[in-house]
Amino acid sequence: MDELIELPGISRKTANVIQQNAFNIIDGIVVDTYVLRVSQRLDWTKNKNPEKVEQDLMKLFPKDKWKKLPHLLKNHGRAVCKAPIPICSKCFLNKLCPKIGVEKFN
Repeated sequence: MDELIELPGISRKTANVIQQNAFNIIDGIVVDTYVLRVSQRLDWTKNKNPEKVEQDLMKLFPKDKWKKLPHLLKNHGRAVCKAPIPICSKCFLNKLCPKIGVEKFN
């Protein structure tokens, strides 16, 4: 991870992607805009910094889920929990979501 981050243009997110897909090394969770948005909406994090969001998610989920989690959140963020307004009526997580009932999401 440290060596990858030292390369020009490589962030922690990109380093995680490279490690996971090229070397099957799971040291963290890839946090992109979808993961960030859905994690905040589900109240899994209060942070806006991707590295802090990653740390919050790593505390919530077992390591064997770290590689798959971003893909699930990204797909959910594209299909249902969209920006700027999610489609809460079609969300299978709406019973768990603290945002249901909040005026801006209706």
